[in-house]
Amino acid sequence: MNVYWFDIEVAGPVSDDHIEALGDRLAGEIDATVQADDRGGVVMFSREADDAVQAIVSAISDIEAVGMTVTGVTEDRVDVEDIAERAGVTTTAVRYWIAGSRGPGGFPRPRVERQRGSLWSWAEVSAWLASAKVGKVDHLAAETARASRLITDALAVRRGIRDLPVHDRTLIRGLVA
Repeated sequence: MNVYWFDIEVAGPVSDDHIEALGDRLAGEIDATVQADDRGGVVMFSREADDAVQAIVSAISDIEAVGMTVTGVTEDRVDVEDIAERAGVTTTAVRYWIAGSRGPGGFPRPRVERQRGSLWSWAEVSAWLASAKVGKVDHLAAETARASRLITDALAVRRGIRDLPVHDRTLIRGLVA
């Protein structure tokens, strides 16, 4: 078994009763810390499991069982500094990879472009690092990032499908099955 680290985003309000119920549910196996209020927040996990999907899905199940609303999993977004730290290189090296002036080229495009610092998908960046054979890759973190992205997308589909007419729900389920 491995230990997987990830944050689960929850919608508000999150009450003291929710937090206490989650503690009771975890009973002795406390691997979560809640940082949330009336606006929502995150539940941070360090969960032991056979793989990242099992870790994340079991955590979502625990959160939803106590009445909180899960909106996403946030292990996936990283900035240049995060990439450098995780890959064990300098931020300058990362900037060269992004610009294409070092490495094999084809560095992933940012998921969120901002003037003060864009955000990349760690799943995409770690896959690039592994294929380019540059930097170091924490395979558990990369696995968690891939699972986080997939599960966040599945949660969005789950929320959106509820608003569709019944005949369209079947079509969408067919796409994701």
